[in-house]
Parts: sequence; C-alpha cells; structure tokens
Amino acid sequence: MEICDEGVDLMLVIGGYNSSNTNHLAEICADTFPTYHIGDADCLVSSRLLRHKPIHEKDEVEQHDWLLDGPITIGITAGASTPDVKIDQTIERLLDFRGLTKSDITG
Repeated sequence: MEICDEGVDLMLVIGGYNSSNTNHLAEICADTFPTYHIGDADCLVSSRLLRHKPIHEKDEVEQHDWLLDGPITIGITAGASTPDVKIDQTIERLLDFRGLTKSDITG
C-alpha cells in the first residue's frame, strides 16, 4: 500500500468499526506506524485524548497523549463507504487542535 511508504508520524483510519475494508486498512497501516481507527471526528476528543478501536479488539478505548507536540505528519485514510463529510470534519478538528484552518494550509 503506497500510503505506508510516505513516512507519516501517525495514521488515522476513519470509518465504521464493523467495516472489514476499514479494519483491513488499519491493519496494514499499523504494521508501519502508530495507527488509530476512529469512527468519526467526535472520536478526537482533544489534542490529548482520542477514542479509537484497536486492531482485533471489539470495543473502543481511550488513548491519552496521542497527538505529539510540534510539527508532525498525520496520514488520513478512510474506508470506501466513509462519507466525505466525515473525512472533512476529522481534518477540520485536527487543524483546530493546532489553531489552524483549511485556508492556512491550502493558501
């Protein structure tokens, strides 16, 4: 999978916890870097607290201190049936944690 060759600091996989496609994406990415499978932007509680479903686990757990301070590269991917709006909301929440907006990074 090409995305695993990009050198990110962590990966967010967005999509349903029951989706075999999304779970497989999380498995592939977890072999290369820290990976968090989240249902949607609401799982990003704060820059210090995230709710996610670990690979091969049934239930969601909390991860503290998940977002490193300073400049980092975050990879984002999603299952095939994940609506674009969920991806956009996740990106906006991440940017908000850093005090940024989409226009700050797109020009």
